Amino acid sequence: MKRMDRYIGNTVLASILLAWLVVSVLEALFIFMGELGDVGRGGYTLADAALFVLLTLPGRAYQSFPMAALIGSLLGLGNLMVQSELNTFRLAGCSPARITRSVIQAGLAMLLAVVAMGEGWAPLTQQMARQLRATAIFNDVSVQRDAGFWVRDGRRFIQVARSGADGSLHGLVIYTPGDGSRLLSVGSAAQASYVDGQWQLDDIRTTLFSGQAVRIESEAHRVSAHLVDPRLARLLTRDAQTLTLPELGSYIEYLKRNGSNVTGYRLRYWQRLATPLAVLAMLLLAVGLVLGPLSRQGIGQRILVGVVAGLVFKLVNETSLHAGLVYGIAPWASALLPSLLVSAGGLWLLRSRR
Repeated sequence: MKRMDRYIGNTVLASILLAWLVVSVLEALFIFMGELGDVGRGGYTLADAALFVLLTLPGRAYQSFPMAALIGSLLGLGNLMVQSELNTFRLAGCSPARITRSVIQAGLAMLLAVVAMGEGWAPLTQQMARQLRATAIFNDVSVQRDAGFWVRDGRRFIQVARSGADGSLHGLVIYTPGDGSRLLSVGSAAQASYVDGQWQLDDIRTTLFSGQAVRIESEAHRVSAHLVDPRLARLLTRDAQTLTLPELGSYIEYLKRNGSNVTGYRLRYWQRLATPLAVLAMLLLAVGLVLGPLSRQGIGQRILVGVVAGLVFKLVNETSLHAGLVYGIAPWASALLPSLLVSAGGLWLLRSRR
């Protein structure tokens, strides 16, 4: 039986890797085509666009792995079924539960490596890609490693500690130089939000230097037409994709302490926690489909079913997340519900087959 487990596992793994490669290449092609429209803006070249695609590909591949797992396992198990190998295993006393266990074991082995890439490597490359794109398109910007950035606005130099998910800026320090090496003023603002074509700054404190005198002014609010290009603020947003799970958890706690809305971040946190469960659910569904409705279908129909099921799962997953935001559903419930539904469907197919 151990030899049978290895045989089924190796067949499924090879098919999943092939499907994942095809899906990832298609993802890269679509991303690259989308970037062509920005080539020529600032210093953004074709080579920059290609590097941007390569840097964002690990994160995209991690997100598409559940679909690849479904398509690959349908292909691998389907080939075994067409060649009557699965029937031979079953005549030898191998139950559907045992076949399912062999597939799940193989999937778990690959899932460990995929999660390590998606939660360790992908957030880093995603942040590098955003910084590359921002510095290439906007010439007067310098991005820091801690997700802050410097930008030049005329003669002023503006340091931003971080940008929020809604494009707002936090922890601003504004330096206004005078003639020569003189500094006219240094201002700080707790937050700046772009509303109706203008920046609204909150909790401003400005230090003015005039000859030998220093004067400090404070304002609760101020409106400024020129500060930072809002497209740059959105481009450098520190979102969930650029953070590892531990960093995202710490970031959520930081936002809570500062009174910020963390619902969206919580949803993404639980969605990423649910990704391994989604992969296992897809494997379970694939076994149920191959032993049931797709037992006599050709390779084309199995691929079609895999693609459609994967797209439906992705649509339901995003719908569940948005419904959670609208109706105040617990983030863990919104994130886990699609995977639980797929698992229930796979178990029902297996039970019906038995």
